[in-house]
Amino acid sequence: MLRPKSRVSAVTPKIILLLLSYLFLVSAAIFGLVGSYRVDVLRTDLAKVNAARDAAEHRETELKTREAAVAGAEAKIAEAENKATKAQTELLTLQNEKAELESKLEGSRNEIAALQKRVGEAGPAASPSQNPDAASKPKQQSTTSGPSVEIAQGPAEEATPPPPPQPKRRKTAPRKAPEPASTPEITSYSSAKALATFTPLPRYPARERSDSVTGIGVCILSVDPASGRVSAASMEQSTGDSTLDKSAVNAFRKWRFKPGTVSKVRIPIEFSMPGASH
Repeated sequence: MLRPKSRVSAVTPKIILLLLSYLFLVSAAIFGLVGSYRVDVLRTDLAKVNAARDAAEHRETELKTREAAVAGAEAKIAEAENKATKAQTELLTLQNEKAELESKLEGSRNEIAALQKRVGEAGPAASPSQNPDAASKPKQQSTTSGPSVEIAQGPAEEATPPPPPQPKRRKTAPRKAPEPASTPEITSYSSAKALATFTPLPRYPARERSDSVTGIGVCILSVDPASGRVSAASMEQSTGDSTLDKSAVNAFRKWRFKPGTVSKVRIPIEFSMPGASH
């Protein structure tokens, strides 16, 4: 009976050692698995940290790029504001110049209107600006007793003019009285003189003045409505002297009217001596 007990007692320490070794191995395996899991977790966390760092650096780069773009946009805005301010200044200057030009234009229009009014009131008498020869020699006109040039007005335009005085150097055949205007296109001198802007009188030829040649005639003017310039002039009734006719036609071709007012004008003309009956 003593021998079996000794066998059991001898086997027991070996089993315990085996169990302990197994437990150590299992524990080591568990610790190894836990350690590897922790390493994986740490690696994952490190990767996340690196990714977050890269994202932060990328965001910082983008932020710097945006800041540079904003700075460039602000510079462009400031430049545009400067240009707008300069343009406003130039616009104000142009508006002031425009106002000055409009004032000058209005003054010029008033002067033109006053001159036209004076020309209309003056009637057949040529103003100094219209007749440079008369303006340059006022004393000769006031003191010379030679013949004069007149434009008949009023009823004389429609009535039959009296026969002209006979020239001393030759006789002239009696002329028929001009017929009154039969078409509404022909404007009488009394109506057209208010629409005229330039009306130089015919010059009395020196030779005819020295010979005391006189005459009464009627001139017809064709006016371009677009420009107001005389396009043609002819004697509807001759004065009886070709030189006087030519002087009248040359003068009337220089007349100017307001555009769009008249197309044809009938103007009676008389070359007479001082004291002669009209």
